[in-house]
Amino acid sequence: MLAADVKLLKPANVNLIETDVEELDITNFDDVKKFCAECQPELILNCAAYTAVDKAEEEVGTAYAANEAGPKNLAIIAANLQIPFVHISTDYVFFGDGSHPLSETDTCAPQGIYGKSKRAGEFAVENAGGKWVTIRTSWLYGKNGHNFPDTMLKLASERDKLTIVNDQKGSPTYSYDLAEAIWKLINKNATGYVHFSNSGHCTWFDFAVETVSEAKKLGIIPKEKNIDFVPVSSDEFKRPAPRPSYSVMSTEKYTEITGAPPRSWQEGLHAFLKEKLGVGR
Repeated sequence: MLAADVKLLKPANVNLIETDVEELDITNFDDVKKFCAECQPELILNCAAYTAVDKAEEEVGTAYAANEAGPKNLAIIAANLQIPFVHISTDYVFFGDGSHPLSETDTCAPQGIYGKSKRAGEFAVENAGGKWVTIRTSWLYGKNGHNFPDTMLKLASERDKLTIVNDQKGSPTYSYDLAEAIWKLINKNATGYVHFSNSGHCTWFDFAVETVSEAKKLGIIPKEKNIDFVPVSSDEFKRPAPRPSYSVMSTEKYTEITGAPPRSWQEGLHAFLKEKLGVGR
């Protein structure tokens, strides 16, 4: 999902060498070393991750392989080649029991296996000995992958009643905007941890309501269709993996580095829905 938008927004002077699991298993150090020796990159950008939050509780080894071992191998190779390494992480590295936007220096205390494996990957990148930037993002959605807005649109077309969690707060992030942010941070030679999401925050309930409301305006869903939205608590909607109740991140550092504050989550969502119709962003 993210890599497709990274490619779409690639600067003209950049030669992007794409690879996926079919060509390269990043959890195999020797394979990574050989691949990089052949293509001689000047920067490594890792968009790969295991992101099935609930399934990670059962597939622990797979989650850690993709989210810790893979980034570790890439970061070590980047350090050995003396080139920058760019890594993508998540708001789920935080416990999420606060009420103020989280900064890059706030304490991490992930709850579930997904968050713990991503935090382990952050540690591995930090300790590899090279030049790195880890960009944390949240509630990511985009054109080229399974995502929350598409799920809501599908359910809204099939049902008259939607039950949505209303006690988890975060910042939805359009993958197109994250890809644009990645290139800006690379251009600015950013290092360390940087938070990026679309600005503002909402609950999953708010996100669903805004998605369907805007979809009706655009004609994606019939305007006359009535949908009853029912807010519920996390306790009423049990999931295998725990989620942060508040994982809104501060993007002040990103704005200071780039001079470009993120657009609002509503603007990002509206752009995504317009893209689905093929009428631009």
